[in-house]
This record gives sequence, structure tokens and C-alpha cells, in this order.
Amino acid sequence: MLRPGKLKTREGIVLPETFYSRMDRHDIFEIDRSNMVAQLRIIRRAINEGAEEMEMVAIEKVFAKSVSQELTRTARKLYQFAEELSGLHRMIERATLPKEPEQSDLKPRERPRRKQRN
Repeated sequence: MLRPGKLKTREGIVLPETFYSRMDRHDIFEIDRSNMVAQLRIIRRAINEGAEEMEMVAIEKVFAKSVSQELTRTARKLYQFAEELSGLHRMIERATLPKEPEQSDLKPRERPRRKQRN
């Protein structure tokens, strides 16, 4: 974990640290999860806006027919991709912290030793 205070980067810029040393695994998971949800929402919105722009330009027939058709096809593909991101977005929203593997009391098996060469 990071210590409270300031962090120096390679470029020499001093940034305040955002993580407090008493944060536990669950807190860090929640921060990462909410950041990922926000990033996916931003990306999905940007893709949809770009697809809408392409679609509008295609409808207005600003370019030749072949270019307008390609813009329409690309806009549809972008809408589909945004829908796929929606599914990922929902999965991450529902995600929970994975359980830590249980530590067993069993000792690891000993491996046979190689014979030493003379």
C-alpha cells in the first residue's frame, strides 16, 4: 500500500497520494470497480455519439453514395460494439470481490533431489 503523503513520479512531478495506508482489499476493489464502470460509461457514450454523427452525415448525403453507405455500416458496427460494452458494464457493476484462496495446513510435497555429479 502507498503511504500517506506525497508521491514523486519519474518526471519529477509531485502528486498527492490518493490511497490511505489503512484501506483494505475490499475498499481498493470498490474503487477499481467504480472507476472501471465510469470509464466504460464514458467510452460507451463517446462511441454512441460518434455513431450518431456518422449516421447523420450519411443521411444528409454530404459525401458520395458509397461513402455515405460506408458511414452507415460503420455507425451500425459502432452501435453494436457499444451494446457489447453495455454487457461488460453490467457485469462489472455486479462484480464482487473474489474470495482469497484458503491456506491449507498441508506441507508442500518434497521433490526428489537430483544426484550430485562428481
